[in-house]
Amino acid sequence: MTTDTLNASRLAGNLASNPVTPREAWADLWLIAAVTAATFVVGSAFELSEAVARLFHHFEAYQIDELPVTLAAMLAGLTWYSWRRHRHAGRELSLRLTAQAQLERSLAENRLLVQRNIQVQEDERRNIARELHDEMGQWLNALKLDAVAIRDTAAADPQIRTAAQSVIDVADHVYDVVRQLMRRLRPVALDELGLQAALQYLLDQWKARHNGIECRFQAGGVLDDLGEAANITTYRFVQECLTNITKHADARHVTIALHRDAGTARLTVSVQDDGRGIGVASTPFGMGLAGLRERVDVLGGEFRVEACAPSGTRVSASLPA
Repeated sequence: MTTDTLNASRLAGNLASNPVTPREAWADLWLIAAVTAATFVVGSAFELSEAVARLFHHFEAYQIDELPVTLAAMLAGLTWYSWRRHRHAGRELSLRLTAQAQLERSLAENRLLVQRNIQVQEDERRNIARELHDEMGQWLNALKLDAVAIRDTAAADPQIRTAAQSVIDVADHVYDVVRQLMRRLRPVALDELGLQAALQYLLDQWKARHNGIECRFQAGGVLDDLGEAANITTYRFVQECLTNITKHADARHVTIALHRDAGTARLTVSVQDDGRGIGVASTPFGMGLAGLRERVDVLGGEFRVEACAPSGTRVSASLPA
């Protein structure tokens, strides 16, 4: 949400929380009437008009005595001008509040669309991973069994045995690639073992590919009964942060913390590294962090990116559990 939108929201909130009541309006009108009556009484008692006339009668040649009437006309004009500007300001404020209400509705609709899009995306990933496992996995397994049969029955021909072994090796390699794709599309451990075990498995696989980086994982609170949205958002959050650390951070230590607060019923996840850091105020977020922010916002959470001292970056999110 932009600054203008926030300011308009605050303005609308102030107007809604501090309306002008009819009692206050009548009090102002009675005050004006009382001041007018008091001015008439004081003017009649001290004959102010006659005193003004005697004071300025020496300046008759300059028509100074016409000044009160002129000022009264100017006062009437200023009153009319103020009334016109008040009506214009009221219409402008009404239009702004209407536009603000429409903007808030549009933002709510866009948030629902984003949430639906993310859900459809995860469903598609799950379906593709299932198809890869059920269809391609079976065909690769059948191909490997045929190659093994050919290798075992062609003991007299070394060329056939070598070719069959090559087919077996290629099938194993393709199956490993397919299995990696399935893990990237949909973490099987998340569905079978839960969030904490899935994250631990993700970190074990990541540490196996990056031996020079020390990675610590801390988890606390009850994490078994989280919903699908919170589970997949947290998993994608850690996955994207690890990808960014690999590409950009040049870090040596990474700390991942996951905690569910029983009092506030919120899930907090953070990933901190000691790498080169990120200029939070000047460096724009990449598409990965922008996607994470959108995922967190859709769930009504809070997303933060902070620079750590003396170096490093801390990315955190707080989600309703």
